[in-house]
Amino acid sequence: MIRFNLNGRWIESSDIDPNCTILKYLRTNMMQVDVKEGCAAGDCGACTLMMGEMTEHGIEYRTLNSCIALMANVHNRYLLTPSGIGRPGQLHPAQQAMVDTHGSQCGFCTPGFVMSLANLYQNACVNEQQTLSDDEIHAALSGNLCRCTGYRPIIEAAKKMAELPAVDVREISARSGVQSFDPQTEGLPEPLQDKDGHRLFMPFTEEQLKALLKEYPHARLWAGGTDAGLEVTQRFMQFDTIICVSRIAALARCQDMGDQLWLGAGVTFSQAEAELADAFPSFAHLLHRIGSRQIRNMGTLGGNIANASPIGDTPPVFLALDATLEIDGINGRREVAIKDFYLGYKKTVLEPGEYLRAIRVNKLQADEVLWQHKVSKRYDDDISAVMFALFLKTEHGIIRQARLACGGMAATPLLAAKTNAALTGKPFTLATFEQAAACIEQDYQPLSDVRATNTYRLQVSKNLLLKSFIELTQEGDAA
Repeated sequence: MIRFNLNGRWIESSDIDPNCTILKYLRTNMMQVDVKEGCAAGDCGACTLMMGEMTEHGIEYRTLNSCIALMANVHNRYLLTPSGIGRPGQLHPAQQAMVDTHGSQCGFCTPGFVMSLANLYQNACVNEQQTLSDDEIHAALSGNLCRCTGYRPIIEAAKKMAELPAVDVREISARSGVQSFDPQTEGLPEPLQDKDGHRLFMPFTEEQLKALLKEYPHARLWAGGTDAGLEVTQRFMQFDTIICVSRIAALARCQDMGDQLWLGAGVTFSQAEAELADAFPSFAHLLHRIGSRQIRNMGTLGGNIANASPIGDTPPVFLALDATLEIDGINGRREVAIKDFYLGYKKTVLEPGEYLRAIRVNKLQADEVLWQHKVSKRYDDDISAVMFALFLKTEHGIIRQARLACGGMAATPLLAAKTNAALTGKPFTLATFEQAAACIEQDYQPLSDVRATNTYRLQVSKNLLLKSFIELTQEGDAA
């Protein structure tokens, strides 16, 4: 049975198909038509909602794309739609500011913009932050597209919100009473949803997950679902058995192990931005370019790796860092170097009944650097044409180790073996990088598609290798 709080009212239902998205359920079952479908792919943000979760600090909210998120995501959580964020007779500051600045044009995207603004307001202005920076506004709205190109008044609305009478949506979510829930953490869990031959399980421990995998080794594992959701909304697939792993706390934590970082496979991109900031600041900055805030709130590091997409943004970086993957399941725990993880397009070494548990990476030493760059048509909320990541270890002006890895250049994320060999043991000079760049064509034979031609991909990869030398040299001079 799904239990959730919608706009201050607790709802329970045992008649929801496991493959049903939040957007579909709200529009067709709840007649909540203030939630709009724009793309059904998590790209445009028209369907953006606020989802709250009870923490030790009270209810904390984040945005998500309801078009690709399953209803299981809201179990025991709080959900707010545009019609539920105001008070009787009073619009929410995000709504009022949009009215005052004429931020709504055709109006189709407006509900999503309102929810992104309301979440920004909740996490900033309610906490007595009087002004919002342009960067904060940009990040909050990066996943919302205005087809009328009317961003200026929307940005003005974002800046005006703090001037308006305050509204704390925690009061709205809690007005029907805050409820606490004790998740079942022992024994084989019953299906959370079971309808028409489709079932969804929500384990809360790894032990429960392994027990379910023993019973259903071919079940579809669902973490953030930012890619798997497209199979439901774009390909109209229906999964017989889904195991939702997003509530397993052990998979959603990080651990500093001294010289290493242990990153649970269930850590979201939003979590990782903070967790990686000290040890890998450039990697943390790259995460700002992955999808939108809505996507980063849902998508996970493990999902990005195990999905085995050739255009995933984090696998090339983890390849450059020579990461180790922890795999667990019905066959016991084992470790695999990420360079051995991918077998082909959308194929990995994971066997039925196994799951990716964690990623381990060595922290950078004083003589090591990590440089990466994402090339895409749009800066925000876009898929890579080329994802470039380079690790270098230098000693007395000589490159002792080099690991260049790229995405979008082959059927899998791939290390550039010949290019790396051309860098290793050579002096850290422009001539070395120019000679190594000539080897890129031997390592990659990319395809042409809607994002870029193969010629462009090869040329931009060569240019990025030279760009890395120039920028790393400038950083060294500055230091």
